[in-house]
Amino acid sequence: MIQGIKKGAALAINKSAVVNDPSTFEKMSKIGPKVCLTTANEPGFLGFHAFLQTGTHPLGGRYGAAQVVTADSLEAVMASPTNLRLNPLNLWQYTVWEDAESHERMHYEQFDRIFELCAGCLDMVVDGPSEPVYTIVEADMPRLVGLTDVPQVMGAAFAQQKPVPKVRLAMKRLVALGEHHVREGREQAFLEGTIRTLEMLKESAPGMIGWMILEKQGEAALSTFQLAPPAFWESLQTLGANPPKSRQTNYGEFGKDYTGPPIPTGGPKEYLVHMEWESPDTLSFGLALTGVNPELRKVHDEGVLAHLARLPPYYRVFAPAMEDMVFFH
Repeated sequence: MIQGIKKGAALAINKSAVVNDPSTFEKMSKIGPKVCLTTANEPGFLGFHAFLQTGTHPLGGRYGAAQVVTADSLEAVMASPTNLRLNPLNLWQYTVWEDAESHERMHYEQFDRIFELCAGCLDMVVDGPSEPVYTIVEADMPRLVGLTDVPQVMGAAFAQQKPVPKVRLAMKRLVALGEHHVREGREQAFLEGTIRTLEMLKESAPGMIGWMILEKQGEAALSTFQLAPPAFWESLQTLGANPPKSRQTNYGEFGKDYTGPPIPTGGPKEYLVHMEWESPDTLSFGLALTGVNPELRKVHDEGVLAHLARLPPYYRVFAPAMEDMVFFH
């Protein structure tokens, strides 16, 4: 059986800023598939996305110069990421796992291979990487389909007398990612208000495809080679052919001292709200509804904004660059 995003799964986001240059994307096309093949060796791996930032949302704490897509069109971005006028570009790579332990185990057991592959990318990295790990606490996300799959999806819903489902086309949509930092003791109220807001948007806002709420659990150390010295220095003394023998971090060693993300979170607690939209226009209009639609604004103000430690939430906008989120269960 094929199904969509799993509530309760772990989701790691490898975050880096990369130089906007054709050589970057050529390197990504060569190294990225090898990383995916290596990752898929490990039990518990469920799928991946790679997203490139296209811009920010003006109401997400930004001002009039913010653009959802910093290119002539979304089609121009799909033709070539170098059409984006951002340099460096934020590259956020999702990997989804049965649990956080599966993610950490993969980086421990496949350390040498991942080290060699990632070392081959470092000359395109401007900042980072870091890799926070989240839990998918709630989700309402259709599974990915291609355009030729749409009649089958619609027909299956009709045959089962179900409502016509939303369509989530692979590589043909935008993602709005909102960082929310929540006051201590307000987490449950925030989640309830956020779910209600997202349900209203999905029900009524044109072009809203689906959503997830991610709760930060900590940060991985091995995945970004945050090794305890002297192994830290050894990692800088090679182009990738000589990975450090030690896998000890400042938090200990996987399997002995920790099994989940070893770097703890500070306060306030961070949640990522992940929304997917069919186009730049529907994304801009949809997020703006939280400010201009009276009913939605009241729900969002009282259920979301009132519980935040930092106002307003910051919304980045991304387009998919590579993905495979097909779950078999």
